[in-house]
Amino acid sequence: MPSLLHRGPRVPRHERGAVALEYALVLPMFLAAVFALFQLGFTFIAQGLLDNATHHAARLMRIGTLGGTSSQYAAQLATDVCNELVVGGQSFVPSCAANIQIYVAAANAGSPSGSGFATLKTATIANNVMTQTKAAIGPKYDVILQIGYAYPWALLASTGKTMLVSTLAFQTEPY
Repeated sequence: MPSLLHRGPRVPRHERGAVALEYALVLPMFLAAVFALFQLGFTFIAQGLLDNATHHAARLMRIGTLGGTSSQYAAQLATDVCNELVVGGQSFVPSCAANIQIYVAAANAGSPSGSGFATLKTATIANNVMTQTKAAIGPKYDVILQIGYAYPWALLASTGKTMLVSTLAFQTEPY
């Protein structure tokens, strides 16, 4: 007499453990993809914070709060940029003052206004290292400000880095 409880089809013996094997093969790839998405998200957050820090520093330079010779404003510029890279007490750039790279090129605006940009060059970048110079800044100067950070990838612990760079070109006020 047949049983009233239907137990379903019987699984042949040679397929036992197939699901566990498939799970073991797919799980590492799935976890790597999820981890890569988180890493990419953190990279976009770091780039956004770097852009905001560059805008803030450019504003301070534009209105004359930061300016003069490079020795007069360099330390304050690095401090202001590092302060902008902190969110909720957590910095997205560890050891910020040592790891942030700042380039400032400036030329007298001349006449017509903005003609100094023709002589300015952006920073050169090679092997995640950016040229770090800071030009003297005065009133009505054309300025290129670049802030960079060699962002480390967690998946490629020792060698994987991406150079995140934020660039702004502006003219200082006639303060």
